Amino acid sequence: MILHRIGILTLGLTLMLAGCAARQATVSTGARGQYDLAMKTYERHHYTEAILEFQKVLYNYPGLSYVDSVQFWFAMSYHGGEDFHLAIPEFRRLITNFPNSELIDDAAFMIGKSYFDAAPKNVGLDQTDTENAIKELTAYLEDYPNSDRRHEGEFLLSQAIEKMVEKQFRAGRQYFRMGNLVSSRIYLEDVIKEHPEAKCIPEALYLLANIDEKQKHYVDARDKLTNLINTFPRSEFFAKAGKMKAKMEEKIAAGPASGVGQDSVKVTQQKSE
Repeated sequence: MILHRIGILTLGLTLMLAGCAARQATVSTGARGQYDLAMKTYERHHYTEAILEFQKVLYNYPGLSYVDSVQFWFAMSYHGGEDFHLAIPEFRRLITNFPNSELIDDAAFMIGKSYFDAAPKNVGLDQTDTENAIKELTAYLEDYPNSDRRHEGEFLLSQAIEKMVEKQFRAGRQYFRMGNLVSSRIYLEDVIKEHPEAKCIPEALYLLANIDEKQKHYVDARDKLTNLINTFPRSEFFAKAGKMKAKMEEKIAAGPASGVGQDSVKVTQQKSE
């Protein structure tokens, strides 16, 4: 009788363990199948459907060992569908909830890239997203110096900075055309001081020389033109600068030159070969 009861208990325990194992296998298979389906949907560029599929995995299987990967591709689906401002908080959620994930640096990079991609191409429009891209990409490069996407991050950062420089330069040029020489000088001098390697520097120097001439600061105008000629011999403003410099020399020789007390903006960029 005792042996019979032991046998029943043993059989019951075996069946219970087998049932648990079967349920675990079913959960594992279901999660993997759902995840694979979501990935295939993403790879076909059906991003709206992919978002829904990844959401199902996150909701139904929150304890998966690879849930950080699910979260990452969930965010990537928003990015793929160009819902950049929806993608950003999902990438942040990965960083916050899974601090030990191997995808942390990728998520940090994608936050910066999402801001970059969200920004208007026209620099005349609001560039808050570009400013945020610069902030996030700078932090990414500082925090993850060995990341596989470092070079791409450096490129995007340089593009974002160039965009903001172009915006500032255009503002200075527009003020010049409007005759607001004081505001124009402020913008153009800031561009030269902060970004002496920017593409717009030759034109900025030429415009500043024109401002100096209008304000009768002939010495300062000549110095800026000399700087332009020596530093940017291949610039489209090279010939114009040469002619204008000769005119400044004549005005300086004709009488007392104004502007001796002005601080001339100097470009330290290496002369092109």
